[in-house]
Amino acid sequence: MVTHPHENLNMEAVRTGNSALLTSQRRGYTISRGTLILAVAFFLCTLVTVSVLIYNFATCDKLIPAEDENIVCTTVHLKHRANETNVTSLAVPHHERDVRLPRSIKPLKYNISLEPYLFEGNFTFDGEVQINILAVEDCYNITMHAVDLNISKNDVSIRRGRRRHGQTLENTKEIDKEQTSDSDGTELRIRKQYLQEAKQFFVIELYDKLVQNTEYVINIKFSGLIQDTLQGFYRSSYQVGNETRWLASTQFQATDARRAFPCFDEPALKAKFALNIARPKHLSTISNMPVVRTRQHDTLPDYEWDYFAESVPMSTYLVAYSISDFSHLSDGNFSVWARHDAIQSASYALSMVPKALKFFEDFFDIPFPLPKIDMIALPDFASGAMENWGLITYRETSMLFEKGISASTYKQRVATVVTHELAHQWFGNLVTPTWWSDIWLNEGFASYMEYESLKSIEPDWRIMDQFVVNTLQNVFQLDAMSSSHKISIEVGNPEEISEIFDRISYDKGSTLIRMMGHFLTSPVFRKGLHNYLKELSYRSAEQDDLWHFLTLAAKSEGLLDRNATVKDIMDTWTLQVGFPVVHVTKHPNTNVIRLEQQRFVYKKFNNTGNATQEDPLWWIPITYTTAEELDFENTRPITWIPRSKIYEIESRNLSAADWFIFNIQQSGYYRVNYELQNWQAIMEHLMDVKKFKQISPSNRAQLIDDAMNLARAGYLSYDLALNLTRYLVHEDGTTAWKAAMNAFNFLDAMFGSMGEYDVFKRYLLKLLDNLYNQLGFSESKNENNMLEHFKRAEILNMACHLGHRQCIAESVRHFQNWMQVPNPDVNNPISPDLRSIVYCTAIAFGTEGEWDFAFERFKMSSVSTEKEILLSALGCSREPWIISRFLKYSISGENDIRKQDVYRVFMGVTSNVVGQKIAFDFMHTNWEYMKSYLSNAMLTYNMVLEVVTKRFNTKYQFADLQAFIKNELKDSSRSVEQILEHVQDNVNWMDHNYKVIAEWLRAEARRHE
Repeated sequence: MVTHPHENLNMEAVRTGNSALLTSQRRGYTISRGTLILAVAFFLCTLVTVSVLIYNFATCDKLIPAEDENIVCTTVHLKHRANETNVTSLAVPHHERDVRLPRSIKPLKYNISLEPYLFEGNFTFDGEVQINILAVEDCYNITMHAVDLNISKNDVSIRRGRRRHGQTLENTKEIDKEQTSDSDGTELRIRKQYLQEAKQFFVIELYDKLVQNTEYVINIKFSGLIQDTLQGFYRSSYQVGNETRWLASTQFQATDARRAFPCFDEPALKAKFALNIARPKHLSTISNMPVVRTRQHDTLPDYEWDYFAESVPMSTYLVAYSISDFSHLSDGNFSVWARHDAIQSASYALSMVPKALKFFEDFFDIPFPLPKIDMIALPDFASGAMENWGLITYRETSMLFEKGISASTYKQRVATVVTHELAHQWFGNLVTPTWWSDIWLNEGFASYMEYESLKSIEPDWRIMDQFVVNTLQNVFQLDAMSSSHKISIEVGNPEEISEIFDRISYDKGSTLIRMMGHFLTSPVFRKGLHNYLKELSYRSAEQDDLWHFLTLAAKSEGLLDRNATVKDIMDTWTLQVGFPVVHVTKHPNTNVIRLEQQRFVYKKFNNTGNATQEDPLWWIPITYTTAEELDFENTRPITWIPRSKIYEIESRNLSAADWFIFNIQQSGYYRVNYELQNWQAIMEHLMDVKKFKQISPSNRAQLIDDAMNLARAGYLSYDLALNLTRYLVHEDGTTAWKAAMNAFNFLDAMFGSMGEYDVFKRYLLKLLDNLYNQLGFSESKNENNMLEHFKRAEILNMACHLGHRQCIAESVRHFQNWMQVPNPDVNNPISPDLRSIVYCTAIAFGTEGEWDFAFERFKMSSVSTEKEILLSALGCSREPWIISRFLKYSISGENDIRKQDVYRVFMGVTSNVVGQKIAFDFMHTNWEYMKSYLSNAMLTYNMVLEVVTKRFNTKYQFADLQAFIKNELKDSSRSVEQILEHVQDNVNWMDHNYKVIAEWLRAEARRHE
């Protein structure tokens, strides 16, 4: 059993005079030298004893020691004290706004040794780190990061290394080319060391000066806990029969490497890393680099040391290691790791690696720089995956695909996540954002490149059409809110950094990159990316660096005017909030077409909105085609709207056209609105069953999404938008139907508890009728037709949700058949692509028996994708007491529901109108416990709050939400502002639109009587 080292109390010596006799003038007696020595000794012993007792029983509660102290207090101690005294505020540090490290020190190389103890029952680890640093300027302080680590005074030392002659700050950037030297042995004197918890700083103050351009070696011993919070160095487990098997892994992005070892934990402070990790002999350790040697542990007979090769220069958040008893599959230098009974499910992910790597190496024209790639599927993982260089970590459902059990959606999910993380090996790892403000450069590029790579690897998936509805139109919803944020935004503390890992950074980032690819053309775009990555390899960059290289590439091909730059264009998209809607109108009796831009927002009806604020203006690439041209392939801009509210173009082809459509393939990040005449002409074309496919799938999806959202925001009448949806009765394209479903889902949420829901259901079921009869529950024999699988799932899911009798009957029949088969955990007769629909429908229209059967299957299954589908379906019950019981199970820590999946439980429950209020009341009642249970699991409570309020649309519900946020949540974060705005917009929408739509639906019903 390992104990944490105690901090030492360093008391200043008691100074006495030279006289042998001390005299008290008041008492008139003397003390002999011997008596004095004994008294002083007794006093010192007593003081030390009392100090040790104070340390052991009170722990330290000062963050910054006094001048005569040299104590390091860590948050581990503070949390222990909080647990003992119920002073929870001590356990939750208050983050300051500015937490950037000073730039006086530059790390060059880390040598890290770790000894984790997974089987001694206390989940601790000991560690030692040696950091070679360079003093960039003369200074007396070393400031780095450390959180949840025990470090005592005697475990820190600093020694002087060699002097660099002629070096300057500018030419020390190429740290991958520097050769660091060993220390010369001169140890520097430490004045004091302490933790600034609000900044998560570990500060070492010195008596001796650190001299500019001189190398030093910091040596720190430390210990900590392998926690269960899914951040830092954390533990996970899984069951084999009745045996619990433990493993440990890491998740350091964005600011959690500091929880595993003291470090300079900022993305720009790249260094090389050499790791040595001790492990039990029956386990395996993998890290960023391959193992170069293994040897017996000196003192632990059942342990071995693994020594890993030194890494290339990289950021601390990319360091990774995992210790487990997992099995692995290999293909050359690529390996996948998973539980032994799940390892075969990793074969599809493994097959994607060489295909994707070849694509990226060709696309960027830069070879992958590491000697190997490991990918591991973890039972507990906070996000989908993490791109650690050479060791990519995944949630199981993002890496494991079990043919015959997992739905087709999971096959595409694995493919997109694997390609996303491999794209990061260049964008993010090779070149890293200087600071988290530009995290969109990481996530936006990886999100776009996953689609770009799959367009080549799986052309039949029509992945770019899917991009339009799954990514671009999806993020439109968030970015249309007043509380959205700029894509490149200043962030300071870890809370703010975590908050921008959202759809704006990922989805808006990727749509803007796609837009650049279109207006620059693919050859120029790729040339600029290659030069950017090549020139800045192993370094950090800002978005302006990317604009610079793209501008040079564009000008070399004559794509930009002499005075224009990519920065001029793209700053209007990355440094401003939101996106525009372009209103297109004809000037009567002329060939002039007027284009007017304004920011698209949902708050048009909200009187509290800032109506007086002037709209931002964008550089907008304009593409279009006409009824006569029908050219939906050319996405290179015909013209640009400069940063002006109104722009006019003269075109006889446009003015004389029967109709025109702007924004080909929705390649630009904007919506388009037309005059009534043009909308009606487009609708007539769509209603022609022989002609409607002349408009490309992505543009049919655009027309539906634009029209329904323009109406939602008040820019267009709902009568016109709903009239356009009539053509869907003969639409059979997956992309257009996906856009329609997204629009109808909003109406479903608004109408779900209202009296006119019957006419809404009737209209949608009429639109679905042809496709339902065509698809039904008999699956296509063409297993590779991914779009066919997706279309069937969309149609059947909506049909069953709306109460389609045959759909419900078929679902119940399939589920009952499953309940009757012998050994249902092995023999499941339901097709994988139908399971989500069948499970949910049978549970929604079933009894306690169906729910309990499904819950037992959830607990018994070892296939992660099957467990995920079952967990979501269990929320479909309409029995209030079953819903309440399920929610209680989710935060009990039992029943095999992991913390990472609590959000999924709430999302499943709130998918039906019955569960919505129950979920909100449950969350309200159990809020304090949920905060304690979820703690730092990167499972933000705001995600739960978002789903339990998504159907709120009355002023009373809005008031309840406001009261909860004020009295319980006490949170003013951007995500909470967005939740409030969404509900407020729903309330306003109901006031302005509900009656209008209800009347249109009733009239439509009468039209078909």
